[in-house]
Amino acid sequence: MMHTEENNPIKTDDRHILAGGSEKELKDYVASIRSRQLLGVDSYKPYPYDKEKLLISAITTGNADTARRYLNEILGFIFFTGSENLMTLKARAMELTVLISRASLDAGADESEIYSLCPKFINHFISLDNLEDVCRALTSILNRFMELTFNRKDVRNISIISRATAYIAANYMHPITLKDTADHIYISASYLSRIFRSEMGVRFSEYLTKYRIDKSKLLLTDPELTVSDVASLVGYTDQSYFNKVFKRMIGVSPKKWRLSNGNPPAENPE
Repeated sequence: MMHTEENNPIKTDDRHILAGGSEKELKDYVASIRSRQLLGVDSYKPYPYDKEKLLISAITTGNADTARRYLNEILGFIFFTGSENLMTLKARAMELTVLISRASLDAGADESEIYSLCPKFINHFISLDNLEDVCRALTSILNRFMELTFNRKDVRNISIISRATAYIAANYMHPITLKDTADHIYISASYLSRIFRSEMGVRFSEYLTKYRIDKSKLLLTDPELTVSDVASLVGYTDQSYFNKVFKRMIGVSPKKWRLSNGNPPAENPE
């Protein structure tokens, strides 16, 4: 009787081990099966990539306690799957090292220090010969990178603000939002909002509005542009709303401001 791929109860990876794997692979496979039996049905879980993302987010946003918690959860998974090939685990650890280092850089850690430490940590992993040492090394790496990151709070905040304002300068002519900016620099919108207000003394929306209005004043000096053109060029799709915002901030309408600065209108009177 022929068995198709669909009704064969043995997974493809498992069949490979049974068919041509080494004695060590077979023993590891048996140990894995026994672990799953002890833990019950559906207890076997894939590598927690979602925890990696949360770990990186915690490092980037400066939350040391949360970062340690997620790393411990990942290490807990690694301990659970301790029957896997050690080289695979070491490779996973090296991947985590690179991810943590990049998150530390995004959070404002000193670039030269991170780049000098990362190769040392990776070389250290190669020399390890047991699971416990790999996990201890990962914890040590996270702690060291967090020291470099969280002890430079002012630098980290400056880096975030610098990237956020650069994004505004490059995209103010589009309908960008706080979330768009936060997504671009890989931090949460709430964290960017908090940092922006504490470092700049104004809300994100206030800074963006002022930036747009300042740019609109420059554009209004061009007599060939209508007020509608100017509104569109600084990110406003509704001219009447642009007029309202401009008057609230400057005290006069765009048309009156243009006339008072010696620039004739490029349109019929409003």
